[in-house]
Amino acid sequence: MDRIDTVDNYFQLVTKVNKWSGYLFWFSVLCSCLVFFTEKNPLLNTGINIVFIIINVAYFIISNWVSLSLLREAQSKRRVHLLSNALGVKLDDEQTQLFYNNTQKESLIRLGMNVFENTLFTWRVTEEMVKKERVKVVFYILLFILLMLINGVNISFISIIAQTVFTTGLIVNEIKLEILRSSCKQLFNEFRQVFLNNGTKNSKKVSAILLQLVFRYETTVASMGILTSTKVFDELNPKVSSEWEKVKENLSL
Repeated sequence: MDRIDTVDNYFQLVTKVNKWSGYLFWFSVLCSCLVFFTEKNPLLNTGINIVFIIINVAYFIISNWVSLSLLREAQSKRRVHLLSNALGVKLDDEQTQLFYNNTQKESLIRLGMNVFENTLFTWRVTEEMVKKERVKVVFYILLFILLMLINGVNISFISIIAQTVFTTGLIVNEIKLEILRSSCKQLFNEFRQVFLNNGTKNSKKVSAILLQLVFRYETTVASMGILTSTKVFDELNPKVSSEWEKVKENLSL
């Protein structure tokens, strides 16, 4: 059978719109710099200010549309298919096939296995994503500090850099990625310990522990509101899939 993942369509839309949100953000930064450097040309300066305002309004609308609507809908669809796969109940009319790689019967044990696999993939993907974000944040903070130390640099230009670094999502997103990565690593190790000690034995105690870990994972993903990179996932998928198979083999799952 071929792998089918209709949920991916929702995340692809989020990725496309989020990309445009990024373009608008950097265009607004460029406009704010141009406003500073065109102060001696009132007509040009006014035109750039108008464009700057329009870009900022568009960025506000699109970025909030992504975080408050599109991403929430995509995550909701993912959870529906997670439960459908784990419990063998069709909760909608869409189809997901060969997305999860475990052979457990429909049960809370299968649900735990599915989320166990999710924690590994989310951990590895965010681990790779956060490397670039760290470099980006460190670069802007060092640039800001350097400009503060250089005599004669216009305070208005420094304020533009400060706005880019501290009043946008650069630092916040990096922190969220760090939290998501760390949380998924911890959850993966806790899932591993549960299955190491209990195997696939389905008892009330094991089911309760697994449900607690599942809720923690879903709560963390929802609260962070981070869109993981499809590009990074595709690049890491063969390696992480192999790692997952090794984990299952070591735990006799």
